[in-house]
Formats: sequence, structure tokens, C-alpha cells
Amino acid sequence: MDKTIFESFEDYLEEADYPQGKKKIMRSAVDLMSTKGYNGTSTLHIAEHAGLSQATLFKYFKTKVDLLTAILHPIVPGLFGNFFDELLTFETTEEKVHYLVHNRMTYLKKNRALVKIILHEMFSNNKLRHEQVFIWNTIQNKLGVLHKELLADPRVNPEITVPQMVRICVGPLLTYFSQLYIIGDNVEISEVDLGLLEKQILGGLWK
Repeated sequence: MDKTIFESFEDYLEEADYPQGKKKIMRSAVDLMSTKGYNGTSTLHIAEHAGLSQATLFKYFKTKVDLLTAILHPIVPGLFGNFFDELLTFETTEEKVHYLVHNRMTYLKKNRALVKIILHEMFSNNKLRHEQVFIWNTIQNKLGVLHKELLADPRVNPEITVPQMVRICVGPLLTYFSQLYIIGDNVEISEVDLGLLEKQILGGLWK
């Protein structure tokens, strides 16, 4: 299970060899934490939402932190998975950005409940902050390769650093995601908007 890349949390739970009670608790935790936040969701609320007792929850998860870790577990490998390998197969900067925008927005939409939890908690939850450092360290080499390929395009600003490249590429996606699924009410992704995101990212990369 640990080495398998899943495209969504539901895919992960479907394949997981867990008791049904454990799956119900994990689904309930995602439902509640994505709307009420981690601190605003108690283990009692999660158990009641799942139609189970709090004792059953503690049978599977000793603490709420353990539960949070369990529901975030599948999204870390899936967040990138084969993404960088596929991204680097595209030759032009425009093709790379097109793939980045469409692929990552599809992934964010499929996992919007979990992503909402991450965005809600990323600045205050120590567990998530440690996960961010781990993710950054894991993908640094791949980011370096992408950075080198982008700078090989004479149209790209040669002074852009790796952290700046990440902000230019990721910032618009997270802003759009927030407009759709945090501020908005699960509005559908628009191809027109995706096209504008591509132009925005390319504009940030160009000299």
C-alpha cells in the first residue's frame, strides 16, 4: 500500500485493507475537518458523524493527530507521484505549463476536501509544517531539473530562482482552487480560466 500512488483519497480507501469502521471514521474526519477545521472538529463529532462510538475511533487511532496523519498519508505520494517525470517529457515551456495547470487542477479537484484541510492547517499545525519540509526536501532535485530546463528557454528570465519558480507556478493554482472550493461553492473548473492561468504563469516566467 505505502508505495502505491493514488489519484484520490477515495481510491486509497477503496483499495485499503481496513475494517469498514476505520474507513467510516477516516471519511468522517475528512468531511468535518475540511469544513470546520482541525481544531474545530472533535473526536466525538467525528465518531458521531460516522455513526460509531468514540471508543471505536480510539480503537483505530490513539489521538486526533494520528487520525490526521492517516488521512493525509495517501495525498503526499499522490501529490507528485509521476508528475515530474511526465512534466519533463514535454519539450516547450508552453507545453510544460499546459500540463502543469491541467494535471494539477484535476488532482486538486479530486482531493479538494483533503487539500482544504491542508490549506486550513498548514500555518498552525506542527504536523503539517513538518510534512511541508519533508515534501520540499523530497522534490528538490526534481525542481532543480525543471528549473534548468526552463532556463534553457531563452525567453525565460535567467534570474528566476527555484523558490521563485515554485511561487510563480503554484501560486495561481492555489488561488484559483481557493476561489472555487473555499470561497466558492464547488464551482466547476472552467477551461477559459485554465487558459488564463497558463498565460499568468508564462507571464511570470518570461523576461
